[in-house]
Amino acid sequence: MVYWFHVAGTFLMRFVPVGVAYRLAAGGTPLVLQLFARGHLNRATDNMRQVLGPQADPGEARRVTKAAFANYARYMVDLVRLPHVKSRELVDNIRIDGWEHVEAAYTYGKGVVFATGHIGNWDMAGAAFAARGRPVSAIVETLKPARWNERVQRTRTAAGVKAIPLENGPRDMIAALRKQEGLAVLVDRPLESDGVPVTFFGRLTRVPGGAATLALRTGSPVVPAALVRDPRGNGYLAHIGPPIVGQKGDDASAVMQGIMSWLEGIIRRYPDQWFMFRQMWPSSPDFLP
Repeated sequence: MVYWFHVAGTFLMRFVPVGVAYRLAAGGTPLVLQLFARGHLNRATDNMRQVLGPQADPGEARRVTKAAFANYARYMVDLVRLPHVKSRELVDNIRIDGWEHVEAAYTYGKGVVFATGHIGNWDMAGAAFAARGRPVSAIVETLKPARWNERVQRTRTAAGVKAIPLENGPRDMIAALRKQEGLAVLVDRPLESDGVPVTFFGRLTRVPGGAATLALRTGSPVVPAALVRDPRGNGYLAHIGPPIVGQKGDDASAVMQGIMSWLEGIIRRYPDQWFMFRQMWPSSPDFLP
């Protein structure tokens, strides 16, 4: 079903104004949640309670979570319309805070690992980066069904972002960095085993350590970044943090903690744009050190 929604959406975006599409997608979100995604809504609400803190009203956590699902619907609109977005629009519609950190990271001459989370619009971030003339690859999860995965990865490639499947192993990732390119990684995927332990919003969890491991292995700096929808109007805001450069003897958990601490600050500012619909923190700490 999701494949045909994507096909239909891509076709309709040729004719439907984007503002109308946003309103339709967000307006239909409550019905979709009620019929198909109650489990996701409950898990996301539990996550949001941790983000907002113990003083937050439970009703507020539910409201912000529903707003996050509406923003995710807008993200999906952007994904299906991405093939129709011109490079000039990608550059002009994004205000950037911290581009100097990107320039500084490239002076190391070892490529750059861009670490981001499930917030805002990571696909448009990669396309906008490519539109500025910087080659970029992205480590991606394989989606199901297979033909939907193929369609999504073709969309990303057409936007200038080379998709590297997570299961391919590190060879292609290291090759991109050795060519002094950018490598984008979503880092806030919770793991029940493996991964590295980090403190995130005051609680321990585990996240993949691949971004840090690649950076330490290659000597590449890590630049934390996020592209979010501008809450004050049209367009997007890009937030870019200072490079995190691992030192000899560092382990992946030290670098990952720096990334996740920066990302925590961004999520606090835009909680309704954090799309974490899995359980972020373990119900039992047994698997943590």
